Amino acid sequence: MATKPNTTQKKKEPNQVSSNTRDKAQAAKDYIEKKYSKLKQTEAERKEDWTELNKMMAEMNLSSVEQEQIKQEILHREAEHLRKKRQKITVFDFESIKIIGKGAFGEVRVVRNKHNGEVLAMKKLNKTEMIYKNQVQHVKAEREVLTNTENPWIVELKCSFQDEKCLYLVMEYLGGGDLMTLLIRKNILSEAESRFYIAECVLAVESIHKMNFIHRDLKPDNILIDNNGHIKLSDFGLSKNAEINASSEVLSKLDEDARHKKRIDERNEYRRNRKLAYSTVGTPDYIAPEVFSRTGYSELVDWWSIGVILYEMLVGYPPFYAEKPADICHKILSWQKYFTIPREAKLSPAATDLIRRLICEPNTRLSTSEEIKAHPFFNGVDWERLRFSQAPFVPQLNSEVDTSNFDEFEETEPFYPPQTGRRKQRKDPNFIGYTFKRDVEMQRTGLVTALEELESIRASSSRQSTKYVPSSEDLY
Repeated sequence: MATKPNTTQKKKEPNQVSSNTRDKAQAAKDYIEKKYSKLKQTEAERKEDWTELNKMMAEMNLSSVEQEQIKQEILHREAEHLRKKRQKITVFDFESIKIIGKGAFGEVRVVRNKHNGEVLAMKKLNKTEMIYKNQVQHVKAEREVLTNTENPWIVELKCSFQDEKCLYLVMEYLGGGDLMTLLIRKNILSEAESRFYIAECVLAVESIHKMNFIHRDLKPDNILIDNNGHIKLSDFGLSKNAEINASSEVLSKLDEDARHKKRIDERNEYRRNRKLAYSTVGTPDYIAPEVFSRTGYSELVDWWSIGVILYEMLVGYPPFYAEKPADICHKILSWQKYFTIPREAKLSPAATDLIRRLICEPNTRLSTSEEIKAHPFFNGVDWERLRFSQAPFVPQLNSEVDTSNFDEFEETEPFYPPQTGRRKQRKDPNFIGYTFKRDVEMQRTGLVTALEELESIRASSSRQSTKYVPSSEDLY
């Protein structure tokens, strides 16, 4: 007797797709929409510019021959612009100078552009590690922030590209190191010095909040110091300590005397091991309790981090320091029990009040940059000209490749990947649209340049007593 086929077996739904596939499809959709939206906007602006150019040349009484010469030169410049845009950037366009940082996903090197000699910082991230540790969206967010063209408080991204194994972010090189390096050298800053750096941090955080981003990982290591002593933010979207389980270990309750003794011991231990604490593992010292509790949070978490950084500047160590990350997380989650400002630090009432209004519950925390800037601690700060003022500490650099403000790291793998012949690189669906060129994005097209030059000539001729009609030679 023949057996009947099993008709009860569950069939796979034909339209069922994995979350990974959906994410890749959404990323491709976002890239295509953004790309063609930009192309459409650029074309509309180009038409307006041509109309303006024709009008301006007619007003200046240029002959038809001169007008044609100008138009041909514009088209030549635009062709050159497109040629440069099509040129592919690879790691072989750069010369390695020195490793200045290592992290969970890669490294940072000082490099030199072989074509123009510019000294830059290159962050190299391992794709496999990024995918395995679910950091793809984070690195995309970082790239999106860094491509902003008009923010002096963010480290400038020159270009980004990828090969089969790695992602590359090529940024301006800031020889002053980071704020942690400064704190290691100075140990404690005065209130005047701290006011300068925290004020600049407030303006920097304000600028990224206006871009609808939350940094989430503000700490001294991610606050870079430029060659003039002013700060810039880096490391956007890469929260290294998000996976720490804060409830895995619980600290025992301490009585008041024991707690005071422990605080002194921790302070001494922190000073001895400060460099070790900020190695590749990172630290959760500056993360707000809302992030750990996973109950939802807003941009207010960045202001908590600013409060912790100010505390460390003035006291000499962060308020929730412990040897183990799990202990730090526990202290932060139970911050009301562990947060104190030691009397021996001798902080002013204004500094004490600002710290307490930043390290507090979200509903009582200073919630906007305007509220923070109005605090008495910042009395006398010229917010409009702060970035142009004299910094408390200006790096003393011997050359454009001076790396004395960074730690030493050994070479563990070759800078250049092995050559694979002429085999075409396969498109990586995880990182669609990752490539970016700052020099191309910032380069003015021939049309815009011609408009500016014509306007300059017209303004110059209007100031002369005799009538002057420019020729095409005046423009190029």
